[in-house]
Amino acid sequence: MERYYSSIIFIILAMLLTTIIHLVDNETLSRRAKKEFTCIAILILVCTICEFLGIYLNGTDTHYVTIHGIIKAIEFSGAPIIPILYVKVVSAKDMKMKCKSIILGALILNVVCECISIFTPFTFYIDENNIYVHGKFYILYVLTYFSGIIFFIFELFRYTAKYQRRNNTTLLAIVIFLILGFSVRIFYENIHTDWLVVSISLLLFIIYYSDLSLKVDPLTSLLNRKSYENRLKKIDYETAIILLDADYFKNINDTYGHQFGDKILKIIAKTILQAYGKYGYCYRIGGDEFCVILKPRKLEELISKHKNLYNKCQIIDILNNDFDELLVKQYEEFPMLKNGVSKGYAIYYEISSEFDHTSHTINEAIKIADERMYKDKQRRRKTV
Repeated sequence: MERYYSSIIFIILAMLLTTIIHLVDNETLSRRAKKEFTCIAILILVCTICEFLGIYLNGTDTHYVTIHGIIKAIEFSGAPIIPILYVKVVSAKDMKMKCKSIILGALILNVVCECISIFTPFTFYIDENNIYVHGKFYILYVLTYFSGIIFFIFELFRYTAKYQRRNNTTLLAIVIFLILGFSVRIFYENIHTDWLVVSISLLLFIIYYSDLSLKVDPLTSLLNRKSYENRLKKIDYETAIILLDADYFKNINDTYGHQFGDKILKIIAKTILQAYGKYGYCYRIGGDEFCVILKPRKLEELISKHKNLYNKCQIIDILNNDFDELLVKQYEEFPMLKNGVSKGYAIYYEISSEFDHTSHTINEAIKIADERMYKDKQRRRKTV
């Protein structure tokens, strides 16, 4: 059993060192994400070594009681910090100050409890035979650790909602793997695979996070052009394709500067997500060009919701009107948005011939939507 456990520790250390090297060489992730992931890997490394040393010292010479206690205190102090570092990766900018203070307070309290345990039984203690034993208040450590994990999972799914829940299946699989991995320890107390599970989960999450980064436009947080092109290849259902283009955007850049222009693009993108996000995938496909592709079965859902309407085109008009109404609310702070956003759409279905806006191929649908957007732009130029 000792050789088996030593082999697991060796694999964990090799995996974490490889992960750190990968993070250093990675050019996809932001500097902040690389820094946070590296901190997580190092902390897992430290906790793994502490667990190994704790097991190795268990029952050995009583001269090592204090050292044994310090090692367990480091492990128990570090473990609850790991899920919070994950939270920093996915929602550091969105977290409120009050929430940050509560988390920091809980982590500091846990560290204090572990330090107390070195000298007197509390969350754990090392007995006279140098044996590690759970203390009377061990539950405090367990609650702190698993509260952090639950908070991280909650923030993670909130984070994916921001990016239109892309790769949610992969994320769910990682969470299930984590739960199953911890369950092994519950049923088989002598099998120490916790840090192996945590290390593999880190690697899987970095892969997930990197893949998501490749699909998202860094400025607007909408899905990017590559993701849009991949979606077009997968469409085998009836849907609507809506193209949007900011009018006179070059004038905004020339008048107010590119930094302000970027701010306007973010506002437009946020409005697109508010208006269409429930029903469609939202993309930034060019400088000031955007696209919405309705999700599977969402067109049918809209038809059921608006049974009084004559055709599918009227349903898309309702979505476009919702977008315009949301954009109007921004006029007071950003009057240049009064220039508006031109829109064009087409209904796509391979076997449909209903209405003149229904097309048999994706390219036809995009062409029809583009032509309609151009006509809308010409109309707007006559009225602005």
